[in-house]
Amino acid sequence: MNKFWVIVGEVYRKNVKSLGFISMVFAPIVILLVIAAIIYFVSASENGGVPEIAVLSEDQQVQAILQAEEEQFEVNTEITTVEDAETAMEAEELDGYLVVEEENGVYQGNYVYSPDSQDVDTYYLTGVLSSVQQIQQAESLGLTQEDIASILTPATLEQTRIEFEGGGITTTESAEDALRMGSAYAVGIAVFMFIMTYSSIIGEEIASEKGTRIMEVILSSVSSTIHFFGKLVAIVLICFTQIAIYVVLGAIALQLDFVQDLLQGIDISAIFQGLLGTSLAYFILGIVLYAILAAFLGSLVSKVEDVSKAVTPIVFLSLAGFYAGMFAFYNPTHMIVKIGSYIPLFTSFIMPFRVASDTVTTTGVMISIVGLILFVLLTTWLSLLLYRSSVLIYSDAGMFKTMKTSFKAMRRQQKV
Repeated sequence: MNKFWVIVGEVYRKNVKSLGFISMVFAPIVILLVIAAIIYFVSASENGGVPEIAVLSEDQQVQAILQAEEEQFEVNTEITTVEDAETAMEAEELDGYLVVEEENGVYQGNYVYSPDSQDVDTYYLTGVLSSVQQIQQAESLGLTQEDIASILTPATLEQTRIEFEGGGITTTESAEDALRMGSAYAVGIAVFMFIMTYSSIIGEEIASEKGTRIMEVILSSVSSTIHFFGKLVAIVLICFTQIAIYVVLGAIALQLDFVQDLLQGIDISAIFQGLLGTSLAYFILGIVLYAILAAFLGSLVSKVEDVSKAVTPIVFLSLAGFYAGMFAFYNPTHMIVKIGSYIPLFTSFIMPFRVASDTVTTTGVMISIVGLILFVLLTTWLSLLLYRSSVLIYSDAGMFKTMKTSFKAMRRQQKV
């Protein structure tokens, strides 16, 4: 067992101290910071001030109501003609102008703007004109202010989802459902990203040292089984080290004021609770499964240069699983989604969405987890057999080559 941990520690330290691991950890953080900076500057430019418009209408009520709207836009009361409005727009002193005409109690508006103008919510303008139109029509019918307020009061619609479990009925909130689906989405993306990142690393680590005298020296001290599992466990620990770094950095970021302002109204504790439980189980099992598959494919080659070609099937499998998960996000009850959620290669991508949408029973969840565990064990056994066979073949070839070289040297000495 000491030899096992020696191998784990050596492989772990070699990879963690490498420049590749450091860049792999901090590259996503840099990308997120760049994206956040772009979003910040874009939003700052869009929210540079309240747009200034002109309202051209003979209806004094329309003029008064639109001038009172100071949050969405500011009305320039000095501009009263189209010519003046276009002159102001050309001088970049006006963002646009609204022409409102009324015919037979029906209002029609035309908002004119330029490509350089700040955006004005035209849906809001339409709503204001519709409200004025309804008030005018209600007054023409002789309705009181109370009647008009009653007519303009919008209807309300609430959604309540019920579940039938154990002979009873339970209800869930839409916010809770959104958090659960978001957690499933995060699991799918995380599994996909770590597969794309670590498949080549695992394959290279397994394929290295084959056919060399280093392997002969190693196998003289430890068995191929301990060597295989030592490398595999080390890579998995490296993967979880990267996750731990992100968790620590995320906890530090949550203490910053601007991050708290950005996440205001979002229940962070509820998100973490959604990521725990079955989602965490699918995440861990998915990473372990594809790590073992990468080791399996890495055992097929004897040169590190061939690893990228050997692990190509993992890339296609993970892509298929990722897109299947996205399809399950929109349609978790589809028959293909139900079947795919029990296929071990795709379970970690699809089943979290079915769990989040409550389209699978507890028995179905347990069956998928047990099936995934059994498939992981089967894949591990096959990978170990293949690795041991390939190591023996390359080691024997290396020993034969060494013996052949020694025999030739002896022949040359005899001739001399």
